[in-house]
Amino acid sequence: ALARAKQRRWGLAHRDDVTAFRLLNEGGDWHPGLAVDVYDDWAVVHVYRDDAPLDALLEALDFRGVYLKRRPKQANVIVDGRDDRFAPSAPVRGEPAPEPLVIREHGVPYAVRLGEGLSTGIFLDQRDNRARVRALAPGKRVLNLFSYTCPFSIAAAHAGASATVSVDASARLLELGREGMKLAGCVGGQHSFLQADCFEALDGFAARGETFDLICCDPPTYSRTKASRWTSGTDWIGLGAACLRVLAPGGHLIACSNDRRLSQNKLRRYLHEASRGTGVRVAQMKDLPCPPDFPPPVGRPAHLKSVLLTLA
Repeated sequence: ALARAKQRRWGLAHRDDVTAFRLLNEGGDWHPGLAVDVYDDWAVVHVYRDDAPLDALLEALDFRGVYLKRRPKQANVIVDGRDDRFAPSAPVRGEPAPEPLVIREHGVPYAVRLGEGLSTGIFLDQRDNRARVRALAPGKRVLNLFSYTCPFSIAAAHAGASATVSVDASARLLELGREGMKLAGCVGGQHSFLQADCFEALDGFAARGETFDLICCDPPTYSRTKASRWTSGTDWIGLGAACLRVLAPGGHLIACSNDRRLSQNKLRRYLHEASRGTGVRVAQMKDLPCPPDFPPPVGRPAHLKSVLLTLA
């Protein structure tokens, strides 16, 4: 399975402008329960099933270092990603990667931290969506919700966005976003960072009459802050409506969900209901495919659902 996956990823592996990608994607590459991400000369192995043949895979990987991430069995179980039982801070094979390690995606630099918990600082399955943001962002005012370490904001700023606003509940993640902006050479007061509950932030923007030309909205499947509780599903109707209230005419919303229970059709339907509830007119709603290095198992939908909504 690994040999076949390497053949399928040959083109990505030999690109000078992309140094991070998925090498092995679970059942989509005939290896259920295991995934492998490449970050320059290092690899990150994700384990989703206790019975997956991990030892054999580790023996077959030839990298300077290999990190391990054990995913909880249930998606709604929130664990401390810094717990060594789930994500050892040291590599399980080879030498440690620099902290941070700088990878490139379409030529844009991003800082990742392979030993800091279950996540590395960037979601590789959003690579093509970040390219879409780069295409749409020049001269535009961009809002990035649930911004994490702000990769969407960095992509937009690097492409020439007139302003970016990154919103996240975590001060630590926003600080990493600021560092990422500096790494990409995107500094200045036009790029702001707001530590807040995203729903409260959207209400505040609407109350002040602030609008944006491009909104990136990639919420987790589950989240909870002091101000709100979010569960992917019908909650998308309210979130979509809140986004559309601050989206300028002719503006674009990129809405994404990695909830495996949520179908592409349902995400589109929830966004349609949101548009009806707010009274805005949608000119186009387009499904966005996953990158080719994230193939789903035969007969199954892709795990990441993305929609590009454009207002009239």
